[in-house]
Amino acid sequence: MYLELEELYNMKTIQSKFNEGLLLEQLLDNPHVTSQITKIKKGTYFSTEPASQDNVYFLIKGIAGLHYNERLVVIADQKDFIGLDDLLEKDAPTYTVEALEECEVIVFDRHEIMDFIFSMQEGWLYLYLNEKKHHETLVEKIKFLREKGIDRLTHTYYDLANRFGEPTQDGKKLPKCFNLKRLAEIANISANSVASFNEVLKERGLIEKKGSNCIVRTGTEKII
Repeated sequence: MYLELEELYNMKTIQSKFNEGLLLEQLLDNPHVTSQITKIKKGTYFSTEPASQDNVYFLIKGIAGLHYNERLVVIADQKDFIGLDDLLEKDAPTYTVEALEECEVIVFDRHEIMDFIFSMQEGWLYLYLNEKKHHETLVEKIKFLREKGIDRLTHTYYDLANRFGEPTQDGKKLPKCFNLKRLAEIANISANSVASFNEVLKERGLIEKKGSNCIVRTGTEKII
């Protein structure tokens, strides 16, 4: 499907005219689409039930984790939508979204977003780009799960550090919400394995523990 569409449309044109940023602008400017900015406290869920079928969120800032079968598997991108992937699903999404750190989000009504997108002649291209991105993420996840446990943990550290780390003189400091249990869930290994692999990664100079802080030495990715 992707190749067929790419033969009809220039991908650079699609990405420049139908990306998440432009969709957000158009939704906020549309008088028929309601929205509300709200803050979600650390440790609470965006919804007490599996992610509400009536809401789509745009994560302005903060760290949000998606749980499938009560297991943390995905950390949401900042400045991106949560719930847009399921816009056409009949059933409610099977995941819950937790604020790992305080989150500021824009809440939209999913039915209003659907009406807006399908009122546009080529609005479906927003969904196409989002689906393509989701597909690429799944492919990367499959590759990730085929790696050795220590390599999965290493890549997890680099990914989280590059996306959320606070720059320091020695590297990037991970937010404290990424504790042993959550690192284990994201890397799909046991907490005991994380503790054991951490000692190896410290010896390799990939991570450093300073009190309760974990510093990831970015720029050492070639050591993997």
